[in-house]
Amino acid sequence: MRLKRLLLEFFVIFAVSWVIEFLYMGIKGVFEGTTLSLLEMSLSFDNAVMNAVILSGLSQVWRRRFLTWGMVIAVFGMRFLFPVLIVTVTSGLPVEKVLELAFKEPEVYGHYLESAEPLILAFGGSFLLMVFVNWLFDAGRELHWIGLLENFASRIAKLGEVKLIIALAVVFTVGFFKRDPNVILAMILGVLLFEIVHFIKSSIEYFKEKRGIDSGIGAFIYLELLDASCSLDGTVGAFAISQNLIIITVGLSVGAFILRSLTLYFVESGKLSQLPYLEHGAHWGIGALGIMMLLELFFHIPEVVMSSLALLFILSSLYSSIKRTKHLLS
Repeated sequence: MRLKRLLLEFFVIFAVSWVIEFLYMGIKGVFEGTTLSLLEMSLSFDNAVMNAVILSGLSQVWRRRFLTWGMVIAVFGMRFLFPVLIVTVTSGLPVEKVLELAFKEPEVYGHYLESAEPLILAFGGSFLLMVFVNWLFDAGRELHWIGLLENFASRIAKLGEVKLIIALAVVFTVGFFKRDPNVILAMILGVLLFEIVHFIKSSIEYFKEKRGIDSGIGAFIYLELLDASCSLDGTVGAFAISQNLIIITVGLSVGAFILRSLTLYFVESGKLSQLPYLEHGAHWGIGALGIMMLLELFFHIPEVVMSSLALLFILSSLYSSIKRTKHLLS
């Protein structure tokens, strides 16, 4: 019953978006918007699994806030306001002028946004890479999916703080070949933001144990930043499909809403506990996305390649999870 309701929600949200897109740009708008929705879903599916893992440890209140407050942030903040702010900072134009360009001269606005793409890729790629490295080098993990690599990483993690060594090595390597101080600064900010958010999240969890403080806000902040980083490349790449800001916002938002609903379904249906390797696949997918975003600083990687690789990790971990569960039950 829950699955049928979920599919009905998907149909309704797509139907509403099609009406908006048709009224705004006709059949062309519907086609472009639907393409963008599918692009967002394929690029961020690994993020949905990650969100489900984190949400499974939160209360029902914070799960609903993730779908309501988080959706407002995802739609208005990341798919509309954040790109405008990026163009404002990098172009030196006032916000009102950038908004005017976005609605009246989308080609010019898109050009400004594409000019800022190296900084977006550097920031988002380094943040996602930190998410992956922080998970991979966990000395306490006992369950391994890609046994050889994950087991080796867990043993190395017992020797010390490996993730910062890797982060600095990546920043140095990219900086050596790219030789752009702005790109290097963006990468450092991505690493720094991850460490700050991770510190805040850990601090809130500590005070929850000591003083009973609700730790949901820390996880909520982490989820929103993770969603932001995963959506950065898709937000910039959207201009290759449509030049219209309204169509882009609606199309990407539909994809984001469906993924968030799917996230809650994973959590509330209990399916996540039956798929032990799904978290591993999501992290490997996010790691691959982060690496490819950094590689895009040097050469273009088609979105279909990025989404396919992340989806391959998810599907492989799904297969391994089902196989393991059947083996334990037999």
